[in-house]
Amino acid sequence: MNVLTEALKQKILPAVTIDDADNAVHIAEAFLNAGLNTMEITFRTDAAAKCVELIGKKFPEMQLGAGTLLTIEYLKKAINAGAKFGLSSGLNIDVCQEAKAQNFPFIPAVMTPSEIETAYNLGYSILKLFPAAQLGGTGFLKAMLGPYEQLNLHFIPMGGTNITNMNDYLKMKNVIAVGGTWLATKEMIASKNYTAIEAAVKEALQQINQYKL
Repeated sequence: MNVLTEALKQKILPAVTIDDADNAVHIAEAFLNAGLNTMEITFRTDAAAKCVELIGKKFPEMQLGAGTLLTIEYLKKAINAGAKFGLSSGLNIDVCQEAKAQNFPFIPAVMTPSEIETAYNLGYSILKLFPAAQLGGTGFLKAMLGPYEQLNLHFIPMGGTNITNMNDYLKMKNVIAVGGTWLATKEMIASKNYTAIEAAVKEALQQINQYKL
C-alpha cells in the first residue's frame, strides 16, 4: 500500500486551515481520538508549515498532508516541514512535475476532461475534483466514468461535500475518498472547540461504517 492509498483508506480527508499554530496539535489529537489518522493542512496561512512540523513531531502516526500547494515554493515548504503528501487547488504542471522530481506523493486538482487527461499523462491517477458541487457533483463523476474508466482514475471530491452527501459520493466506483472543511470548521477552530471536531469526525466515520462502503 503506497502513501496515498494508506492516507485515504478511511475515505475521509479533512481540510484544515489554521491561523494559530498553537491549535494544530489539539486539532490533530481530536482527529486521532475520533479514530481518524489522516488530515490536510491547507497552506493558506503563514502558520501552515509550522502546523505540519508540530503535528508531525507530536503524532508521527498521522498521515499528514499539505494542501493548497499553488507554487513550487509552497511545495518545497511542505516537504521541508515534513508533510507526507500534498494537494493542489488546480492543475499546475510545474508543481506536478516538481512533485514527481522530488518523489513526493501528490494529488493535483482537476475540473475538466482536458485537465483529467493532462494530469493522467503527467503520471497522476488520484485526482482532487474541485469545486465538486459547482461542477455537478456525483453527476459529473458519473459522466467521467464512461470515457475514463479504463484509466482506473480515482477522485477526491472537495467543495460542497458534507455529512449529508458524502455517502452519495463514496458509493461511486471512481471516488476514493471525500474531502472537506466541515469536520473542523473555522468556527470550531477559532473557538477551540476540539470536542465538536471530534464529534463531527466520529459521526462521519460511523456513517461510512454503517453503509459499509
